Amino acid sequence: MACSISILLRTPELVVGRFLCSPDDPRWRTVNAVTPVAHVIFPWTSVVIEQLGTEAVLANPNHVLFFNPAQQYRRALHDKRGDDAIFVEVSPEIVAACLGWGNGELPFVHGPSDARAYFLHYAAVRELLHDGADTLHAEELIHQAVARSIGTAAAFHGVRTRPGRDRTEQERHRLVEETKSILTDHPSARTTLGELARRLHTSEFHLARVFRERTGFTLHAYRTHLRLRIALDRLASGERDLAGLARGLGFSSHSHFSSAFRSLFGVQPSVVRGSGRRGAHELRRIVEAPLSDSA
Repeated sequence: MACSISILLRTPELVVGRFLCSPDDPRWRTVNAVTPVAHVIFPWTSVVIEQLGTEAVLANPNHVLFFNPAQQYRRALHDKRGDDAIFVEVSPEIVAACLGWGNGELPFVHGPSDARAYFLHYAAVRELLHDGADTLHAEELIHQAVARSIGTAAAFHGVRTRPGRDRTEQERHRLVEETKSILTDHPSARTTLGELARRLHTSEFHLARVFRERTGFTLHAYRTHLRLRIALDRLASGERDLAGLARGLGFSSHSHFSSAFRSLFGVQPSVVRGSGRRGAHELRRIVEAPLSDSA
């Protein structure tokens, strides 16, 4: 098996892909180069990487690698499975926003893998590898993983970061309120982060970060909570078709809807179905149950 690249996600600000290179591929014996875009790489196997002009390092899942545009490098086999890694091509704007300065170049070639960042990127990839993936969720996870990884590497190497030139509070408020309005008006739409950013004339990275800071929700969580609160009202009003309700609210399946509902409210959707006096009595019983159990 030769080297292969699978693109999992492509947006105006980043590309996420999986790189697989078998041990017998001739590229192990040649100089390689990344594309003309900065890369943040999460190794899944161990491999020795030598960016030309720097010392070779053993990279494994405990480390993150950083490549500036068109950076040349050599690799040496360490794991008998070859080289398996997730790469994220990031725009200069994202790099500059994470560092708070510069023209988009990364001032380091490797850093420790922040556990939270590793989990975020892994969860995003697992989601993207399945059909019907919620792109908005995966995009936000990747943005967070990249930001944490660059921040962790900067701290490790003693590279000073500073907040970028911020926009006014009024502009940030407007951005968040307009985003809330779009999500509220179209809660069932499978809107991507890129689509939202283009509609609001801002960057994906800025939108995701500001929305989370100002509301306490990720964009995906905000939309999901809206959907589930709508579902609760419809179920309590007598809605019987759970599968139809799930599809109508934008969930990928009945099971996905039921799992999300139980995670938020602590009960299955079928439990709260019912209208009138019986429905009100059942809701009261559910709410008071923990109090009764602990008495």
